[in-house]
Amino acid sequence: MRRAVIDPEGFERLFRETIDPWNYEASDFEAFKRGILLRACGTRLYGRGLELACAIGETTRVLAPRCLRLVALDASPTALDEAVRRLGGRPNVTFRLARLPSGMPGGSYDLIVASEILYYLSPNDLRRLTASMIRALAPGGRIVIVHHLCDFDDAAIRPRAAQSYAFHRLSARMRCVYSYQTRWFQAAAFVKGDGKVSVRAISGAAPRKRISTTSCRPKPAGR
Repeated sequence: MRRAVIDPEGFERLFRETIDPWNYEASDFEAFKRGILLRACGTRLYGRGLELACAIGETTRVLAPRCLRLVALDASPTALDEAVRRLGGRPNVTFRLARLPSGMPGGSYDLIVASEILYYLSPNDLRRLTASMIRALAPGGRIVIVHHLCDFDDAAIRPRAAQSYAFHRLSARMRCVYSYQTRWFQAAAFVKGDGKVSVRAISGAAPRKRISTTSCRPKPAGR
């Protein structure tokens, strides 16, 4: 039987039950995906970075050295508390409780990362958040989107459709400078304006290390 679409309150319950419900810390698949995300970010040091849906901070950990200042958002107080516990000693990282798209912060950012968030939004909220990311990106800045392509039963939108919408919306306004796709997920990066591009790579190759297909967004532990 299909579960109800998960909302911020549902994520909060998940993190209260199991602080790392998708095994972000130990999963080989998640570590591989973070590596691809970093490649999509390029090699430059960014002034201001923004991470949407940071969860317990495992991606925040690898983004922090790439940014002079990094703001990491999540809608779960429990997940944020754990992220602060793990990374609170980093002076360039600020964690904020925010429900997207209404909680999108003001200001402009040189790097915006949206990973495994878009398909949990309603179609209208997906459109709003994508537009907000475009507005918030500074000239020469980069947006990175990384999402699963396989279906699972608590997403508001089919993951492939959500990633495709964002990809084409961003492509219409910016230059796509990086794209990587496997059967499980796609990563893409877009640069705004005439900023210097630090990476150009298009690849659909499978990972060198064998990754189990069962790692494709498994049900959270305990469910």
